[in-house]
Amino acid sequence: MSENRRMSSIARRFSRAWLGELFWTYFWLDFVLVVLSLACLVYTQEKAVFAQDWGPGIERSLKMDSALRGWDWLMSAVLSFRGPDGVWHDIVLKDFADGVRPFALALLWFEGISWFFSIFAMRKRARRLLRPLDQMARAARELSAKQRAQESRGFDDEKVHDLEAALGRLSQPGEQLHMGDRELAGLEEAINSLLKRMHESYQQQARFVSDASHELRTPIAVIQGYANLLSRWGKQDEKVLEESIAALKSEADYMKKLVEQLLFLARGDIGKNKLDMRPLSLADLMRDVYEDCRLIDAAHEYQLQCEEGVRAVGDADMLKQCARIFTDNAVKYTPEGGTILLRAYQNAAGEACFAVQDSGIGIPPEDVKHVFERFYRADPARSRNSGGTGLGLSIAQWIVSRHGGHIEVLSREGLGTRFTVCLRAEGESER
Repeated sequence: MSENRRMSSIARRFSRAWLGELFWTYFWLDFVLVVLSLACLVYTQEKAVFAQDWGPGIERSLKMDSALRGWDWLMSAVLSFRGPDGVWHDIVLKDFADGVRPFALALLWFEGISWFFSIFAMRKRARRLLRPLDQMARAARELSAKQRAQESRGFDDEKVHDLEAALGRLSQPGEQLHMGDRELAGLEEAINSLLKRMHESYQQQARFVSDASHELRTPIAVIQGYANLLSRWGKQDEKVLEESIAALKSEADYMKKLVEQLLFLARGDIGKNKLDMRPLSLADLMRDVYEDCRLIDAAHEYQLQCEEGVRAVGDADMLKQCARIFTDNAVKYTPEGGTILLRAYQNAAGEACFAVQDSGIGIPPEDVKHVFERFYRADPARSRNSGGTGLGLSIAQWIVSRHGGHIEVLSREGLGTRFTVCLRAEGESER
């Protein structure tokens, strides 16, 4: 019981350290975003007045109401600058805060939700990774007891306690255990290997959070820019109004899609996405996807090749989502008039398969092994300008892996790409 408490304490210590780093990462990211947004606002306002005559030596003044306190005092700030005609122009901080409040709240909600999910994910992962360590500690105690009974040389209680104390002193991710005891060298090496894998897992999670924050920063900056444009000229210029509304809607849709995909992956990482596993026909599934694609995309030629009787056991909605991810990618990277082939068949190994093949730009060989990494994009053409978030293929891989299957990728630059999902056939999965 005491060993379980020690392992739980170590897991909590690692989780707290990582969550603290995540909190400060979010804090400084938000701080930088606020500073950059304010600087952008001041620059655009001054540039609009001075045009080509703008320079850093503009006469400015900052006024704040000293009678107020706290937040009200901060919101009373007014930055004024003298124009070339001698007229003073005001930039009111409260107006800026009111304009960005919806986007700031959306960002804070995203950070709060991801931080909340990280609490459970990191605690669960730390306990899982420390489980072998717990087993090693138990094995060391049992070995010590046996060796004492045989009156032979081996681990004793003092060394086990020294090991526990050394583990208890580890407080930061990435720290290594150094006992200096030759008899414990093998165990020390195994523990350090475990700690290294845990640290790599933490780093991967931190990179994911950093990438997600970077992906959200761009649409927020675009929304801020068009909001400023609307506030200055939107009421008088109908063209500016229409362009700004279209851009704001596009960026809002992108942020919604990105947050939904992030939450899907976060729920998947902690086992919250449940699958409704039932027998299904892959031919029927691909036929549905084929009809949907023809309905919404007239710019490409779709072909369907299905072998009847190809059946598997899986979640129909999840597998259809996976197939649509592949067709969406095919549409983005296949020129208009190109061919997109959808197939359902049984391969030589007896697996039930479905595939999506395009005649697009293809993927460089060195990038194929990375395409399922979160936020990975092979080249500038595969950027968010095409409408993608960099998470679709990661979601597809998660879905297929939960079904016990695998994805095969075949691509040639200038010829196209084929994604093939291989699942256990219905009869095989029942055995």
